[in-house]
Amino acid sequence: MHIKQLSFTRPILMSLSGILLSFVIIALMIIAGMRKETLEEYHDVNRNFAHNLAVNYTQSILRENDYILNRATAFFAHDNQLDATVTGDRDKGLKLLMQLLALMPSVSSISLADSRGVYLRAPQVMGSGESFNASTRPWFMHQAEASMFNHYTRTYMDFFTHNPTVSIYKPVIAPDGKLKGTLAFHLDLASMGFTLRTMQPPMPGEFFVIDGEGKAMLHPDTGALFKTLVSPAMLAAMTSAEGALFDEKNACWYYYYAFTNPEWFVIYKVSASTLDKRVRHQIQLVGWGFTTAAVFIILFGLYLRHSSRTVLINIIDAIKTGDVTRAPRLEAMLSKAIESSKEREQTWVRQATMDALTNCKNRRAFDADIAALMNDHQPFALALVDIDNFKSINDTWGHLNGDIVLRNVAREGIQILQPQGISLYRYGGEEFAVIFPHAHIDNALTLLEQWRVKVENRTWREKALSVTFSAGLGEWNMEPLNQLVARVDEALYTAKQQGKNRILLVNHL
Repeated sequence: MHIKQLSFTRPILMSLSGILLSFVIIALMIIAGMRKETLEEYHDVNRNFAHNLAVNYTQSILRENDYILNRATAFFAHDNQLDATVTGDRDKGLKLLMQLLALMPSVSSISLADSRGVYLRAPQVMGSGESFNASTRPWFMHQAEASMFNHYTRTYMDFFTHNPTVSIYKPVIAPDGKLKGTLAFHLDLASMGFTLRTMQPPMPGEFFVIDGEGKAMLHPDTGALFKTLVSPAMLAAMTSAEGALFDEKNACWYYYYAFTNPEWFVIYKVSASTLDKRVRHQIQLVGWGFTTAAVFIILFGLYLRHSSRTVLINIIDAIKTGDVTRAPRLEAMLSKAIESSKEREQTWVRQATMDALTNCKNRRAFDADIAALMNDHQPFALALVDIDNFKSINDTWGHLNGDIVLRNVAREGIQILQPQGISLYRYGGEEFAVIFPHAHIDNALTLLEQWRVKVENRTWREKALSVTFSAGLGEWNMEPLNQLVARVDEALYTAKQQGKNRILLVNHL
């Protein structure tokens, strides 16, 4: 007679069903949480790419043009230099503007006009300016609207080339406060966007720079310049300095970094399907692991059910025969444990604070580290290092060799600074930054000098290539960060003026 209370099968099946159900619920919760976490990590990586594209590339180009424009307007503001250039010896003035133009590979032409509209353009396009009125151009500044800041025009049609262009301009104001005229640099946007073709994003997507109207200012494909790539509605939603937005209409993500002057946005556009595919691939690996474990649990349950019935039969047989030597041992069989690893995710976290080309820390890491020292009122010294004649190196030896120079200059610095526990940062373009904590303030100049000598004496594959750098060094005096950077940057500029290949202390200016 079969008695249910003596059955091994029912409690075993009930227990295994409960274990399997709990396992499935836990697995689904883990997969859901992991999907959200993985998606956020990919967002961080993509935001960091947009940040680096803005700070290390776009901002470095704009900063260089701003710097030269400020120096040039200061030159033309003194001793009637603007009038002498525009209305005096025009051939000599044209030669002067061409020398200025040679310093800026991202500028196609220069216009200089006095307050009456008399102008000089380099290079010359027309023999005379009878039909051209400089005062009607978007870059011309009238007395009522003159200000001391640099300005960027919106997209407009160039009078001479009949092509759309953008200009950066600034008023030339004499020391007595009178408006002398306007100096304008007309940007070569196609040339500025050339380097974008060589950049590799972390995942397939489109990256470019747009103005406040959504028109492409910089793009790897020059045919896309001045086309509207982002809708006004999406631009209106980009209210913070940097972030990420989802475009439901086009099913894509926009990772952006906003500038204030000019009102441009660096955009990294990734389709939602691309991002979902990356996340789904990782989730599938985990899902297959859970499925395999569930199969093992089911097989183990079937084996346990079969074994329990066999044990029961053997026990009954032993009772009948009295022979206990053949009674099997009841051994508990356990299924394999679930194994999952997150090593791949740790790689993305490291990339968020490191510069891929030089293996230095990036600008984001610099901002975080120096803010922590200032918030804790910890004494430190700051050095800004700039490779001498780097644009000439790029023009002469090519951008690939320029990257090699950046990488090896950084490697020399890391070998000297890292053993001391001092971090080297890529500040932007060919410029590096070093933060010397309190324990190394006294020997900061010595360490920088060791680095400078190593770079100066380094032998390069190109025998005619010689690389040096100039640097400014200053100690923090509890002032705001922008004032500290301005003091050290001024020391760096003075070192350049004094002949380059040297390090200048702030208090020695």
